[in-house]
Amino acid sequence: MDQLISQLNFKSHNSIIHSVDSIGDDTCYVLDLSVTPNILAAAGSNYLIKIYDRSNNTILNVLSGHKDAINETKFIENTNTLLSCSSDKSVKIWDAKTGQCSQTINQQGEIFSIDLNGDILAMGVGSTVVLYNLSTKKMIRKFDCSHTEDVTRVRFHPVDKNKLVSCSVDGLICMYDLEQADDDDAILHVINVEDSIGNIGFFGPSYQYLYSLSHTERLATWDLTTGSKLKHYGSDLRTTLSERYKYEINYFISCIYDATSGQLILFGGDFNGTGYVFLVTPDDIIEVSKLENVHTDVIRNVFWDKFKSELITSSEDSKIGFWTNNPLITNALKINNDTSSNKMKEEKPRSKKSSPYHK
Repeated sequence: MDQLISQLNFKSHNSIIHSVDSIGDDTCYVLDLSVTPNILAAAGSNYLIKIYDRSNNTILNVLSGHKDAINETKFIENTNTLLSCSSDKSVKIWDAKTGQCSQTINQQGEIFSIDLNGDILAMGVGSTVVLYNLSTKKMIRKFDCSHTEDVTRVRFHPVDKNKLVSCSVDGLICMYDLEQADDDDAILHVINVEDSIGNIGFFGPSYQYLYSLSHTERLATWDLTTGSKLKHYGSDLRTTLSERYKYEINYFISCIYDATSGQLILFGGDFNGTGYVFLVTPDDIIEVSKLENVHTDVIRNVFWDKFKSELITSSEDSKIGFWTNNPLITNALKINNDTSSNKMKEEKPRSKKSSPYHK
């Protein structure tokens, strides 16, 4: 536990502005991030996806083609192939290195979420869960009766790839066994969260548990083996944590599961751009650290590259932030900051005459 807490104490080491173009001063929200060991894809509120080289944070490509909000992006594992889904009712498949779009998959409704299992693409299309074969370019099946409102997330199980989980604005989490041919038999569990659900994710030694985050910022955990609730962390978790830790928490971003320690990590933030890191225990939420002095608006996304000791955040302030827990880098940052502070102290005050604009 102590080792994990140390790893979750991040210091900012860089940030970049995600601008609409390379010339003007216009900026846009960064709505979604996808990351590989070498490149980063950032989907902006201007319907463009920018591809950055992670070694120097320079732009490699700009992917243009969507006509409405880009809701989610995802790299095919160990490739430079990126998938993006949009409210323009399409999924596009890109070569991130060349910037070329190789395929567009059109659907009948807005697509809010995607996930991949080999050649099988799962899509949340309006209130329907659609399965599509990328190789044959044909729809395999769809579940159009499990949800009554927009599907916000579709996720294949990390271990048992024949299992799929979806969640919706209708407050339901549905788990499917895709080996079952009959749609009714395929639905293993229907969990009623009784709140509009924005995000879900797997955790546990065999990824047998699921967390849910609602649009009203409520966190709960579930046992997928039985479909039963493990813990609901209160109807007003933001207020509970704000009063306990004496700072304002306005929203939660997502959770990340650390398989090494077996811990679920919750990320939250305030409207001024400060991020907060918590550990989720079976009974409580415990403060770990803060992400300060980078963002000035709502943080939308968090990605932890544990191998590179780097946390990446994106925000409505148009910034992409890069944080590290690497002692060599954090010590160097501290030395640089101390040196800068000493230089400022040693500088003599300037004469008022030294500025031609002083009156």
